[in-house]
This record gives sequence, C-alpha cells and structure tokens, in this order.
Amino acid sequence: MSNFVYFISTDKIGHQDPDLGQVLMRDFFRKLAEASLKPTHILFMERGVKLLLPEFEAHDALKRLHEEGIKLLACKTCLEFYDIGQRIALGEVTDMPLLIKAMHDADRVISL
Repeated sequence: MSNFVYFISTDKIGHQDPDLGQVLMRDFFRKLAEASLKPTHILFMERGVKLLLPEFEAHDALKRLHEEGIKLLACKTCLEFYDIGQRIALGEVTDMPLLIKAMHDADRVISL
C-alpha cells in the first residue's frame, strides 16, 4: 500500500461555481471518512485552512479522520493571515518545513 497525502489549498473543489464547489468539498471529506484507503496526512494551506473551522459542514468527517490517526496539518502562516488560528477546531498548526517534509516523505501528493 502506498503512502500518500492530500494537499488542500482551497475551501472548495473547482473554480466555476463556488456554491457547488463547497458542496463537493464537503462530500469529498464525508466519502473519504468512509473509504478504506486513506492518506497519512492532509495538508491545509491558503483558504484550505478554513476547512478546519467548526462551522465547516464536514467537520464530523474530518474529526473522524483525525481520530483514525490521519494527521491534519494546518499552515501557521495561512492561519495567521486569515486571523483564524484560535478558532480552528481540529488539526495541528505547523510550519512550512514540516509541510514540505510530509510531502517529501509521501509516495504521492494529491492536490485539490
């Protein structure tokens, strides 16, 4: 089995319809929580860090993934930029060198 990570840089999937994109992102995490094959890490950068806020509709799915041992890593600089570091409900705040290391250690990096 390969070691892979997801790199999440936005709070929606796609660029055409923002409302649909948010629905797709929510569904992605809900289905990932049910999947048999899971990543070792999910890396959140840019607007992706907003998915770690408690109001994200798939918060329960992310919590389940976290409880199963998947590392949810949030970019500290991004959290500071959006001034939401104190509000995230899940994940570990980390810096760029650790995000880079997680990508280098993975067999595959899948970007959304």
